[in-house]
Amino acid sequence: MSDEPSTQRFETVDWSEYEPEDATVGLPRWLPATAILLVTAFAYDYLGAEGLPLEITGLDWLLIAGLFVLGSLVLVPASQNPDQLATYWAQFRQDRLALASLCYLGFFFLIGLFGPFLYNDPWLHILYSSQPPVWGSIDPMYVPRCYGPVVGGRCQGTWAFPLGTNAIAGKDVVTLLVLGTRTSLSVVLGAAAIVVPTGVGVGVVAERIGGRVETVLMWLAEQLQTFPAILIYFLLFWWMVEGRLRLLIAVIGFVSWGGLARLVRNEIRVRRSEQYVQAAELGGVDDRRMLGRHLLPNIAPSVLTNVTLQVPLFVLIEASVSFIVIGLASGSTTLGDPTNYSWGEQIYNALFSVGAPAAWWLAGFPLALLFLTVFAFNVVGDAMVDALEPRGD
Repeated sequence: MSDEPSTQRFETVDWSEYEPEDATVGLPRWLPATAILLVTAFAYDYLGAEGLPLEITGLDWLLIAGLFVLGSLVLVPASQNPDQLATYWAQFRQDRLALASLCYLGFFFLIGLFGPFLYNDPWLHILYSSQPPVWGSIDPMYVPRCYGPVVGGRCQGTWAFPLGTNAIAGKDVVTLLVLGTRTSLSVVLGAAAIVVPTGVGVGVVAERIGGRVETVLMWLAEQLQTFPAILIYFLLFWWMVEGRLRLLIAVIGFVSWGGLARLVRNEIRVRRSEQYVQAAELGGVDDRRMLGRHLLPNIAPSVLTNVTLQVPLFVLIEASVSFIVIGLASGSTTLGDPTNYSWGEQIYNALFSVGAPAAWWLAGFPLALLFLTVFAFNVVGDAMVDALEPRGD
C-alpha cells in the first residue's frame, strides 16, 4: 500500500460513487409511493362507481392524511440521519415534564384513533340521566331515577356508568369523552394534513425561485395570518350542517400555514451556507437532490416543532366553536358540528343543564381533558424547541 497522498481533487470526485443507491431525489422511496397510494385510494373511493368496500368518511381521510404527514416528519429524519435524531431525543428526555406530556399525547392519539371502535354512538338512558361517577353521589332531586343504591339520601354511582351519564339524554360520559377525543384528534391531524404540505411547499418555492415570486408568497402568508379562522368559519358555516367539522378544519389549515412557510424558507436559506451543503454542491449534487437528500430531512424536526406549537390553538378553536350555542327560529344549534361529539359541547350542556355545583363531573372531565391536551402539546413543543436549539445556563 502506497503512502503517497492522493492527488485527486475534491471537485473531481464523483458524488454518486459514494451514494450509488440514491435516486435523483433522496427522500425515502416509500414516501412518494405511500403518498401516491393514498391519493389513488382516495380518488377511487370518491370518484369510483362503487368506491372502497370499507366505509371511510371524509373525516377519516383527513385522519389518514394527517397521520401520514406527521409520521413522515418523524420517520424521514430517523431514516436519513438517525444520529442527529438520537441527539435530539437525548436532549428532550432530560425534561421529565415533557416526557410525561409525550406519554399523555400517546394515550390521546391511541384513544382518538381506536376508542371509537369500542365506544360508538352512546345509547340514550333518559330515565338515568345525570348519574354520578362510580365513586360519587348526587342529590336524588337532580336525577329522574337512580340507577345505583340510595345511601344517606344520595344517589350513588355504579360501574354500569363508571364516569356517570350526562344530563337530559343520559348518555354514558365515557363514550362521550372518547368520541370527543376523536373529534379533537381529527382537528389536529386534519389541520396538519393541510398546514404541513402547504407551508413546506410554499417555503421551498419561495426559497428556490426568489425575487417577486418570493415577495408575493411571503406577503400572502403574512396576510392570511391576520385573518381570524373563527371569523371566516362564522361566515361560511350557515351553508353546512353535517360537514361543519371538515369546514372548520379546512379554514384552520387555510390560515395557519404562513408561519411554517417562513420557517421553511429561512431554514433552507440558513442551511445552504453550512459546510455539508457546500461540500455536496462541490461534489456535483444537483439542487433537486440537495433538497431531498440533505435539506428537507434536516428541517423536518423544525417543521414538526412548529406544527406541535400550533396544535393547542386548533384544539381550543374547535372546543370554543362547539361551546357556543345560538338561537334560531326553529330552536337552537351549536356553532360546531352537531353530528360530531365535542368536549366544548359537553361542557356547555353540563353548565347549562344540571349545573356545575350539583354535577361537577359533567363539565369537569371534558375540561380536564381539554386542559391536559393543550398543556401537553405546549410542553412538548417547548421541549422540542429546546432540544433543537439548546441554550446554555
